Formats: sequence, structure tokens, C-alpha cells
Amino acid sequence: RAITPEIGDKFLRVWQAYQDEVVEPYKTSDLSDSQPTKGNIEGGLTTIEEKALGNLEKIGKKISYIDVLEPAEAPAQGPGLYFMDTSSAAAECCTIQAAAGYVVHAFPTGQGNIIGNPIMPVIKITGNPRTVRTMSEHVDVDVSGVVRREMTISDAGDALIEMIVQTANGRLTAAEALGHKEFVMTKLYRSA
Repeated sequence: RAITPEIGDKFLRVWQAYQDEVVEPYKTSDLSDSQPTKGNIEGGLTTIEEKALGNLEKIGKKISYIDVLEPAEAPAQGPGLYFMDTSSAAAECCTIQAAAGYVVHAFPTGQGNIIGNPIMPVIKITGNPRTVRTMSEHVDVDVSGVVRREMTISDAGDALIEMIVQTANGRLTAAEALGHKEFVMTKLYRSA
């Protein structure tokens, strides 16, 4: 998925460091005790591979990473898809990305997450009809119509872009309206 072999090698170095520093020293099971999360499993995922395939589906089949960033490193290659070496923990990830200068975070959630950030707006997107029913006040973009075959992927993308534009023009996200401002100072060691 990298645009060049060099960028692919950069990604593999980050992945290997994570395996060496986080997974292998603390692993007690084949799920590495952290991924997929309990919520992922309750939502139907059984393996980290399934979770990874979902991430690939969200970014599209044709797009490639143009660079791999260190934590809090600002993108410098211009527009495109970047991979940042961050924690998978929502509050820590958002904090690190805000430190890099991100101005909005599009946050896909299946089971629902109330995460917000005091520096940048966090737009919550879900395709899970149950999450829309039970946590609608925390959802900014409801794309559950895709699951019900009432909305195309293209329509879902348009809805997200429309919400990003509205947010850039001052509309509060659900997290902002509800006062969620989670912030995590990044630890001095790699975390899951």
C-alpha cells in the first residue's frame, strides 16, 4: 500500500519496532491481549486481521500511503494519505495528531466512542445501526444506510465531506457540543 518501496520499508520498520517493543514482550495470547478490543469482539470481529481488512476498506482500494510519520510529525509531502506511528488508544492518537497540526479528525467507530479533543474537532462516523440507535447524540455522520443498502459508499463519502466542510465553517461536532475534551500527554515509551 506504500507509494514507493522506500516508504514501504519505513512502514515495516515501524511495524517491527511495535512487534519488538509492545507485542512480543507482553504477549500472553494470540490476540496480544489488546487487539481486537473487547468492543471489537462484541461487535463481531474475531481477529486482528479482520480489523485490519476493515481499515483497508475504509481508506479505499486504490490509494497508497505517501509517507510514514513519527508521532506528532507534521505531514510534509503535500496532500495524500499518511501513516502516523501512534497508539491505537483514541485519546492518545487524537492528541498526537493534533500536535502534528491536524485540524480535524474523522473517527470511524462501530461500537461507539465519546472521544473529543480540546485542540481539534473529532467527527464521529458509524455504519452500525445499533450504535446510531443507542448513541445517536455522539454520532456526527450516520452511514448505516450502507449496511442496509439504502446508501452507496459514494453517498457516505459525500456525507462525510459535507460534515467536514460544515465543521470547518464552525458547526460543533457532537463531542464538542457535549463537552468531551479528552487529552492524553503521550508517554515516553511506545504504547498499544
